[in-house]
Amino acid sequence: MPALDTIAAFVAGLTADAIPGPAKVRAALALRDTIGTMVGGTQTSAARIASDVARRDHGDSALVGGGVASSGMAAFANGVAASALDFDDGHYRGGAIHPSSVLVATLLASAPPGATLDALLTAQVAGLEVAVRAASLLWPKHPDDDYHCTGTGAALGAAAAAAKLRGLDTDGIARAIAIAWAHAPMAAFQWPMLKESIGWSAATATTAVRLAEAGFMSFAGERRPPAPDVFPPTPFDRAKAMDDPFVDTWGTVFETANTYFKPFAACRYTHAAAGGLRDFMRTNSLAADDIRSIEVGTHRAAVFLDETRPPSLEHAQYSFPFVLAAIACHGAAGAGEISEDRLDDPAMLDFCDRVSVSHAADLDALYPAHYPAVLRITGNDGSRCDLMCEIAPGDSEAPMTSDELHDKFLGLVTLVLGEDESRDLATDLVAPSGAVADLVGRMQPRSR
Repeated sequence: MPALDTIAAFVAGLTADAIPGPAKVRAALALRDTIGTMVGGTQTSAARIASDVARRDHGDSALVGGGVASSGMAAFANGVAASALDFDDGHYRGGAIHPSSVLVATLLASAPPGATLDALLTAQVAGLEVAVRAASLLWPKHPDDDYHCTGTGAALGAAAAAAKLRGLDTDGIARAIAIAWAHAPMAAFQWPMLKESIGWSAATATTAVRLAEAGFMSFAGERRPPAPDVFPPTPFDRAKAMDDPFVDTWGTVFETANTYFKPFAACRYTHAAAGGLRDFMRTNSLAADDIRSIEVGTHRAAVFLDETRPPSLEHAQYSFPFVLAAIACHGAAGAGEISEDRLDDPAMLDFCDRVSVSHAADLDALYPAHYPAVLRITGNDGSRCDLMCEIAPGDSEAPMTSDELHDKFLGLVTLVLGEDESRDLATDLVAPSGAVADLVGRMQPRSR
Protein backbone atom coordinates (compact mmCIF):
# COMPACT_ATOMS: atom_id res chain seq x y z
CA MET A 1 0.00 0.00 0.00
CA PRO A 2 1.43 3.44 -0.90
CA ALA A 3 2.49 5.50 2.09
CA LEU A 4 -0.16 8.16 1.50
CA ASP A 5 -2.90 5.54 1.55
CA THR A 6 -1.50 4.01 4.72
CA ILE A 7 -1.57 7.37 6.47
CA ALA A 8 -5.06 8.23 5.21
CA ALA A 9 -6.33 4.87 6.44
CA PHE A 10 -4.83 5.55 9.89
CA VAL A 11 -6.49 8.97 10.04
CA ALA A 12 -9.86 7.71 8.80
CA GLY A 13 -9.89 4.74 11.16
CA LEU A 14 -8.72 6.46 14.34
CA THR A 15 -11.38 6.45 17.04
CA ALA A 16 -11.46 8.13 20.43
CA ASP A 17 -11.33 4.72 22.13
CA ALA A 18 -8.06 3.89 20.34
CA ILE A 19 -6.27 6.95 21.76
CA PRO A 20 -4.38 6.22 25.01
CA GLY A 21 -5.43 8.15 28.09
CA PRO A 22 -2.26 10.30 28.38
CA ALA A 23 -2.63 11.42 24.76
CA LYS A 24 -6.30 12.30 25.29
CA VAL A 25 -5.47 14.38 28.34
CA ARG A 26 -2.62 16.10 26.52
CA ALA A 27 -4.81 16.84 23.51
CA ALA A 28 -7.39 18.56 25.72
CA LEU A 29 -4.67 20.59 27.43
CA ALA A 30 -3.25 21.51 24.02
CA LEU A 31 -6.68 22.66 22.84
CA ARG A 32 -7.11 24.88 25.91
CA ASP A 33 -3.55 26.18 25.73
CA THR A 34 -3.93 27.04 22.06
CA ILE A 35 -7.26 28.77 22.61
CA GLY A 36 -5.58 30.82 25.32
CA THR A 37 -2.69 31.84 23.08
CA MET A 38 -5.13 32.52 20.25
CA VAL A 39 -7.46 34.75 22.28
CA GLY A 40 -4.55 36.52 23.94
CA GLY A 41 -2.79 36.88 20.61
CA THR A 42 -5.66 38.87 19.13
CA GLN A 43 -4.28 41.91 20.96
CA THR A 44 -1.05 41.99 18.90
CA SER A 45 -0.46 44.12 15.82
CA ALA A 46 0.08 41.02 13.69
CA ALA A 47 -3.28 39.49 14.63
CA ARG A 48 -5.17 42.76 14.22
CA ILE A 49 -3.80 43.27 10.73
CA ALA A 50 -4.47 39.65 9.77
CA SER A 51 -8.06 39.88 11.04
CA ASP A 52 -8.68 43.20 9.28
CA VAL A 53 -7.55 41.70 5.98
CA ALA A 54 -9.47 38.46 6.56
CA ARG A 55 -12.77 40.33 7.11
CA ARG A 56 -12.52 41.72 3.58
CA ASP A 57 -12.90 38.14 2.28
CA HIS A 58 -16.55 37.67 3.12
CA GLY A 59 -17.80 34.39 4.53
CA ASP A 60 -19.37 32.84 7.60
CA SER A 61 -16.40 31.50 9.56
CA ALA A 62 -15.83 33.29 12.87
CA LEU A 63 -12.64 35.15 13.66
CA VAL A 64 -11.39 34.99 17.22
CA GLY A 65 -10.72 38.72 16.96
CA GLY A 66 -14.38 39.33 16.08
CA GLY A 67 -16.29 39.26 12.79
CA VAL A 68 -16.40 36.65 10.05
CA ALA A 69 -14.48 35.73 6.91
CA SER A 70 -14.14 32.92 4.42
CA SER A 71 -12.99 29.66 5.97
CA GLY A 72 -9.49 29.94 4.53
CA MET A 73 -8.94 33.50 5.69
CA ALA A 74 -10.49 32.76 9.09
CA ALA A 75 -8.00 29.94 9.50
CA PHE A 76 -5.22 32.32 8.45
CA ALA A 77 -6.19 35.06 10.90
CA ASN A 78 -6.77 32.66 13.78
CA GLY A 79 -3.47 30.92 13.05
CA VAL A 80 -1.68 34.27 13.20
CA ALA A 81 -3.38 35.02 16.52
CA ALA A 82 -2.46 31.58 17.91
CA SER A 83 1.22 32.07 17.14
CA ALA A 84 1.68 35.83 17.53
CA LEU A 85 2.72 35.67 21.20
CA ASP A 86 5.17 32.78 20.60
CA PHE A 87 3.41 31.07 23.50
CA ASP A 88 2.09 28.04 21.57
CA ASP A 89 3.06 24.43 22.25
CA GLY A 90 5.80 22.50 20.47
CA HIS A 91 7.35 19.12 19.81
CA TYR A 92 11.10 18.53 19.82
CA ARG A 93 11.45 15.31 17.83
CA GLY A 94 8.64 16.24 15.48
CA GLY A 95 10.70 18.66 13.46
CA ALA A 96 10.76 21.24 16.29
CA ILE A 97 7.36 22.50 15.11
CA HIS A 98 4.46 24.14 16.94
CA PRO A 99 1.66 21.87 15.73
CA SER A 100 -1.42 22.91 17.70
CA SER A 101 -1.50 26.51 16.47
CA VAL A 102 -2.02 25.26 12.91
CA LEU A 103 -4.26 22.33 13.86
CA VAL A 104 -6.67 24.25 16.08
CA ALA A 105 -6.93 27.23 13.74
CA THR A 106 -7.72 24.86 10.86
CA LEU A 107 -10.22 22.76 12.79
CA LEU A 108 -12.16 25.74 14.13
CA ALA A 109 -12.49 27.17 10.62
CA SER A 110 -13.33 23.78 9.07
CA ALA A 111 -15.79 22.32 11.58
CA PRO A 112 -19.09 21.49 9.86
CA PRO A 113 -22.42 22.37 11.51
CA GLY A 114 -23.08 20.06 14.44
CA ALA A 115 -19.43 19.05 14.90
CA THR A 116 -18.65 18.13 18.49
CA LEU A 117 -15.57 18.83 20.55
CA ASP A 118 -15.17 15.08 21.06
CA ALA A 119 -14.85 14.66 17.30
CA LEU A 120 -12.55 17.67 17.08
CA LEU A 121 -10.17 16.23 19.69
CA THR A 122 -9.97 12.89 17.86
CA ALA A 123 -9.24 14.71 14.60
CA GLN A 124 -6.70 16.91 16.42
CA VAL A 125 -4.81 13.84 17.63
CA ALA A 126 -4.85 12.26 14.17
CA GLY A 127 -3.57 15.47 12.64
CA LEU A 128 -0.79 15.95 15.17
CA GLU A 129 0.46 12.42 14.57
CA VAL A 130 0.75 13.20 10.86
CA ALA A 131 2.19 16.70 11.34
CA VAL A 132 5.09 15.82 13.62
CA ARG A 133 6.11 12.81 11.54
CA ALA A 134 6.08 14.87 8.36
CA ALA A 135 8.11 17.62 10.01
CA SER A 136 10.57 15.08 11.36
CA LEU A 137 11.17 13.78 7.84
CA LEU A 138 11.74 17.34 6.66
CA TRP A 139 14.28 18.14 9.39
CA PRO A 140 17.63 19.11 7.79
CA LYS A 141 19.92 16.11 7.55
CA HIS A 142 22.94 18.03 6.24
CA PRO A 143 24.30 21.53 7.01
CA ASP A 144 23.26 22.86 3.60
CA ASP A 145 19.70 21.48 3.75
CA ASP A 146 16.86 23.99 3.87
CA TYR A 147 15.02 24.32 7.17
CA HIS A 148 11.26 23.99 6.77
CA CYS A 149 9.44 25.77 9.55
CA THR A 150 6.22 24.80 11.30
CA GLY A 151 3.97 25.74 8.43
CA THR A 152 5.36 23.13 6.07
CA GLY A 153 4.85 19.87 7.92
CA ALA A 154 1.89 21.08 9.95
CA ALA A 155 -0.11 21.81 6.78
CA LEU A 156 -0.26 18.08 6.05
CA GLY A 157 -1.40 17.21 9.55
CA ALA A 158 -3.98 19.98 9.68
CA ALA A 159 -5.41 18.92 6.33
CA ALA A 160 -5.69 15.35 7.57
CA ALA A 161 -7.40 16.52 10.75
CA ALA A 162 -9.90 18.79 9.03
CA ALA A 163 -10.69 16.18 6.40
CA LYS A 164 -11.47 13.69 9.16
CA LEU A 165 -13.61 16.19 11.07
CA ARG A 166 -15.59 16.95 7.90
CA GLY A 167 -16.21 13.25 7.27
CA LEU A 168 -14.12 12.65 4.15
CA ASP A 169 -13.40 9.03 3.30
CA THR A 170 -9.93 7.53 3.01
CA ASP A 171 -9.49 8.70 -0.57
CA GLY A 172 -10.63 12.20 0.30
CA ILE A 173 -8.25 12.38 3.26
CA ALA A 174 -5.39 11.19 1.07
CA ARG A 175 -6.15 13.83 -1.54
CA ALA A 176 -6.45 16.56 1.11
CA ILE A 177 -2.99 15.65 2.44
CA ALA A 178 -1.51 15.58 -1.06
CA ILE A 179 -3.10 18.93 -1.97
CA ALA A 180 -1.79 20.48 1.23
CA TRP A 181 1.72 19.23 0.50
CA ALA A 182 1.58 20.59 -3.05
CA HIS A 183 0.73 24.05 -1.70
CA ALA A 184 2.41 24.02 1.71
CA PRO A 185 4.42 27.12 2.65
CA MET A 186 8.14 26.41 2.30
CA ALA A 187 9.41 29.55 4.00
CA ALA A 188 12.16 29.55 6.60
CA PHE A 189 12.32 32.12 9.40
CA GLN A 190 11.40 35.69 8.57
CA TRP A 191 10.07 38.47 10.77
CA PRO A 192 8.26 40.50 11.87
CA MET A 193 4.79 38.94 12.03
CA LEU A 194 5.17 35.88 9.76
CA LYS A 195 5.94 33.46 12.61
CA GLU A 196 6.88 30.26 10.74
CA SER A 197 4.07 30.62 8.16
CA ILE A 198 1.61 29.26 10.72
CA GLY A 199 -1.29 31.41 9.52
CA TRP A 200 -0.80 30.55 5.88
CA SER A 201 -0.35 26.88 6.77
CA ALA A 202 -3.80 26.85 8.37
CA ALA A 203 -5.26 28.60 5.33
CA THR A 204 -3.57 26.06 3.04
CA ALA A 205 -4.88 23.09 5.02
CA THR A 206 -8.41 24.50 5.20
CA THR A 207 -8.51 25.18 1.48
CA ALA A 208 -6.97 21.80 0.66
CA VAL A 209 -9.84 20.04 2.39
CA ARG A 210 -12.46 22.10 0.58
CA LEU A 211 -10.73 21.28 -2.71
CA ALA A 212 -10.63 17.59 -1.87
CA GLU A 213 -14.36 17.67 -1.07
CA ALA A 214 -15.00 19.20 -4.48
CA GLY A 215 -13.07 16.43 -6.24
CA PHE A 216 -9.73 18.15 -6.78
CA MET A 217 -6.98 15.64 -7.66
CA SER A 218 -9.51 12.85 -8.21
CA PHE A 219 -9.31 10.49 -11.17
CA ALA A 220 -11.92 9.33 -13.63
CA GLY A 221 -11.13 5.67 -13.01
CA GLU A 222 -10.93 3.73 -9.76
CA ARG A 223 -7.19 3.21 -9.99
CA ARG A 224 -4.93 6.10 -8.98
CA PRO A 225 -1.85 6.19 -11.23
CA PRO A 226 1.38 5.87 -9.23
CA ALA A 227 3.41 9.04 -8.83
CA PRO A 228 6.86 9.10 -10.45
CA ASP A 229 9.66 8.35 -8.00
CA VAL A 230 11.19 11.76 -8.64
CA PHE A 231 7.93 13.46 -7.60
CA PRO A 232 6.72 11.75 -4.41
CA PRO A 233 3.24 13.01 -3.48
CA THR A 234 4.22 13.59 0.16
CA PRO A 235 7.39 13.38 2.29
CA PHE A 236 6.12 9.99 3.48
CA ASP A 237 6.39 8.63 -0.04
CA ARG A 238 10.12 9.22 -0.30
CA ALA A 239 12.36 6.15 -0.31
CA LYS A 240 12.41 4.42 3.10
CA ALA A 241 10.57 7.31 4.79
CA MET A 242 8.00 4.99 6.31
CA ASP A 243 10.82 2.86 7.74
CA ASP A 244 12.11 5.77 9.81
CA PRO A 245 11.99 4.64 13.48
CA PHE A 246 10.18 7.83 14.51
CA VAL A 247 7.67 7.61 11.68
CA ASP A 248 7.00 3.86 11.74
CA THR A 249 4.93 3.93 14.92
CA TRP A 250 1.43 4.65 13.62
CA GLY A 251 -1.15 3.63 16.18
CA THR A 252 1.42 2.35 18.68
CA VAL A 253 3.13 5.57 19.81
CA PHE A 254 1.00 8.69 20.14
CA GLU A 255 3.29 11.68 19.93
CA THR A 256 0.39 13.85 21.05
CA ALA A 257 1.42 12.91 24.59
CA ASN A 258 4.94 14.29 24.00
CA THR A 259 4.25 17.94 23.24
CA TYR A 260 5.61 20.63 25.55
CA PHE A 261 3.88 23.78 26.77
CA LYS A 262 5.57 27.14 27.09
CA PRO A 263 5.88 29.15 30.31
CA PHE A 264 7.64 32.00 28.46
CA ALA A 265 6.29 33.96 25.48
CA ALA A 266 9.42 33.60 23.41
CA CYS A 267 11.38 31.31 21.12
CA ARG A 268 11.88 27.92 22.76
CA TYR A 269 15.64 28.24 22.21
CA THR A 270 15.69 30.81 25.03
CA HIS A 271 13.66 28.87 27.58
CA ALA A 272 16.31 26.76 29.29
CA ALA A 273 18.40 29.90 29.83
CA ALA A 274 15.38 31.89 31.03
CA GLY A 275 14.37 29.17 33.46
CA GLY A 276 17.92 28.85 34.73
CA LEU A 277 18.26 32.58 35.34
CA ARG A 278 14.84 32.80 37.00
CA ASP A 279 15.65 29.99 39.44
CA PHE A 280 19.14 31.35 40.14
CA MET A 281 17.84 34.82 40.97
CA ARG A 282 15.06 33.47 43.17
CA THR A 283 17.39 31.15 45.07
CA ASN A 284 19.91 33.90 45.70
CA SER A 285 17.39 36.74 46.20
CA LEU A 286 19.00 38.77 43.40
CA ALA A 287 17.70 41.84 41.59
CA ALA A 288 18.62 43.02 38.11
CA ASP A 289 20.99 45.61 39.54
CA ASP A 290 22.98 42.85 41.25
CA ILE A 291 24.10 41.43 37.89
CA ARG A 292 26.96 43.02 35.96
CA SER A 293 26.87 40.72 32.92
CA ILE A 294 25.62 37.43 31.51
CA GLU A 295 27.47 35.51 28.83
CA VAL A 296 25.16 33.06 27.08
CA GLY A 297 26.72 30.03 25.42
CA THR A 298 24.31 28.18 23.17
CA HIS A 299 24.07 25.59 20.39
CA ARG A 300 24.89 26.67 16.86
CA ALA A 301 21.26 27.09 15.73
CA ALA A 302 20.52 29.71 18.39
CA VAL A 303 23.56 32.00 18.18
CA PHE A 304 21.64 34.50 16.03
CA LEU A 305 19.27 35.30 18.92
CA ASP A 306 21.46 38.18 20.09
CA GLU A 307 19.42 41.33 19.35
CA THR A 308 19.81 43.94 22.10
CA ARG A 309 17.46 46.52 20.60
CA PRO A 310 14.60 44.49 19.11
CA PRO A 311 12.57 46.65 16.70
CA SER A 312 9.44 44.45 16.82
CA LEU A 313 7.65 42.03 19.10
CA GLU A 314 8.94 39.11 17.08
CA HIS A 315 12.55 40.31 17.31
CA ALA A 316 12.08 40.54 21.08
CA GLN A 317 10.73 37.00 21.22
CA TYR A 318 13.83 35.82 19.35
CA SER A 319 16.34 37.54 21.61
CA PHE A 320 18.29 36.06 24.51
CA PRO A 321 19.10 39.56 25.83
CA PHE A 322 15.48 40.71 25.83
CA VAL A 323 14.05 37.51 27.31
CA LEU A 324 16.68 37.42 30.06
CA ALA A 325 16.05 41.12 30.70
CA ALA A 326 12.36 40.35 31.23
CA ILE A 327 13.27 37.69 33.78
CA ALA A 328 15.78 39.91 35.56
CA CYS A 329 13.67 43.06 35.64
CA HIS A 330 10.17 41.66 36.04
CA GLY A 331 10.61 38.10 37.28
CA ALA A 332 8.71 36.61 34.34
CA ALA A 333 8.70 36.45 30.55
CA GLY A 334 5.06 36.07 29.71
CA ALA A 335 2.88 37.99 27.29
CA GLY A 336 2.90 41.01 29.59
CA GLU A 337 6.69 41.19 29.74
CA ILE A 338 7.52 40.18 26.14
CA SER A 339 5.22 42.69 24.50
CA GLU A 340 5.14 45.58 22.09
CA ASP A 341 4.67 47.93 25.04
CA ARG A 342 8.01 46.82 26.52
CA LEU A 343 10.21 47.39 23.47
CA ASP A 344 11.33 50.75 24.86
CA ASP A 345 11.45 49.71 28.52
CA PRO A 346 14.60 51.52 29.73
CA ALA A 347 15.40 49.06 32.51
CA MET A 348 15.12 46.10 30.14
CA LEU A 349 17.21 47.75 27.44
CA ASP A 350 19.87 48.59 30.00
CA PHE A 351 19.97 44.94 31.03
CA CYS A 352 20.10 43.84 27.37
CA ASP A 353 23.44 45.63 27.08
CA ARG A 354 24.83 43.34 29.77
CA VAL A 355 24.01 40.14 27.84
CA SER A 356 26.22 38.61 25.15
CA VAL A 357 25.67 35.45 23.09
CA SER A 358 28.24 33.05 21.65
CA HIS A 359 28.50 29.52 20.30
CA ALA A 360 29.24 26.76 22.82
CA ALA A 361 30.16 23.92 20.48
CA ASP A 362 29.92 21.24 23.14
CA LEU A 363 26.17 21.89 23.39
CA ASP A 364 25.52 20.97 19.76
CA ALA A 365 25.39 17.28 20.64
CA LEU A 366 22.38 17.91 22.92
CA TYR A 367 20.40 19.59 20.11
CA PRO A 368 17.65 19.09 18.91
CA ALA A 369 16.53 16.76 21.73
CA HIS A 370 16.92 19.79 24.01
CA TYR A 371 17.78 23.45 23.53
CA PRO A 372 20.58 23.94 26.08
CA ALA A 373 22.50 27.00 27.17
CA VAL A 374 25.34 27.84 29.54
CA LEU A 375 25.11 31.07 31.53
CA ARG A 376 28.19 32.76 32.95
CA ILE A 377 26.76 35.26 35.42
CA THR A 378 29.02 37.93 36.86
CA GLY A 379 27.76 39.92 39.81
CA ASN A 380 28.44 43.54 40.63
CA ASP A 381 30.36 42.27 43.66
CA GLY A 382 32.76 40.42 41.37
CA SER A 383 31.27 36.97 42.02
CA ARG A 384 30.91 34.59 39.10
CA CYS A 385 28.72 31.54 38.54
CA ASP A 386 28.47 29.19 35.57
CA LEU A 387 25.03 27.58 35.07
CA MET A 388 24.40 24.62 32.78
CA CYS A 389 20.80 24.92 31.57
CA GLU A 390 19.70 21.86 29.60
CA ILE A 391 16.11 21.25 30.66
CA ALA A 392 13.58 23.96 29.89
CA PRO A 393 10.49 24.49 32.02
CA GLY A 394 7.69 22.63 30.29
CA ASP A 395 9.90 19.78 29.06
CA SER A 396 8.80 16.25 29.91
CA GLU A 397 11.44 16.26 32.66
CA ALA A 398 9.97 19.46 34.13
CA PRO A 399 6.35 19.73 32.96
CA MET A 400 4.18 22.71 33.71
CA THR A 401 1.73 21.94 36.49
CA SER A 402 -2.06 22.04 36.15
CA ASP A 403 -2.13 25.24 38.17
CA GLU A 404 0.53 26.85 35.97
CA LEU A 405 -1.36 25.97 32.79
CA HIS A 406 -4.62 27.21 34.32
CA ASP A 407 -3.02 30.51 35.37
CA LYS A 408 -1.40 30.91 31.95
CA PHE A 409 -4.81 30.53 30.28
CA LEU A 410 -6.49 33.02 32.59
CA GLY A 411 -3.70 35.53 32.16
CA LEU A 412 -4.12 35.43 28.39
CA VAL A 413 -7.89 35.52 28.00
CA THR A 414 -9.24 37.54 30.93
CA LEU A 415 -8.53 40.95 29.37
CA VAL A 416 -10.35 39.88 26.21
CA LEU A 417 -13.27 37.79 27.50
CA GLY A 418 -13.73 39.01 31.04
CA GLU A 419 -12.95 37.28 34.31
CA ASP A 420 -16.12 35.20 34.77
CA GLU A 421 -16.23 33.83 31.22
CA SER A 422 -12.50 33.11 31.28
CA ARG A 423 -12.75 31.09 34.49
CA ASP A 424 -15.74 29.14 33.23
CA LEU A 425 -14.02 28.44 29.92
CA ALA A 426 -10.81 27.33 31.66
CA THR A 427 -12.80 24.83 33.71
CA ASP A 428 -14.94 23.57 30.83
CA LEU A 429 -11.95 22.96 28.58
CA VAL A 430 -10.32 20.55 31.03
CA ALA A 431 -12.71 17.95 29.61
CA PRO A 432 -14.10 19.55 26.44
CA SER A 433 -17.60 18.59 25.39
CA GLY A 434 -20.47 20.08 23.45
CA ALA A 435 -20.50 21.72 20.04
CA VAL A 436 -17.54 23.34 18.30
CA ALA A 437 -19.77 26.24 17.27
CA ASP A 438 -20.59 26.99 20.90
CA LEU A 439 -16.89 27.09 21.79
CA VAL A 440 -16.15 29.46 18.91
CA GLY A 441 -18.95 31.72 20.09
CA ARG A 442 -17.52 31.84 23.60
CA MET A 443 -14.13 32.92 22.22
CA GLN A 444 -15.49 36.16 20.75
CA PRO A 445 -14.32 39.40 22.43
CA ARG A 446 -16.73 41.25 24.69
CA SER A 447 -16.77 44.20 22.29
CA ARG A 448 -14.98 45.41 19.20
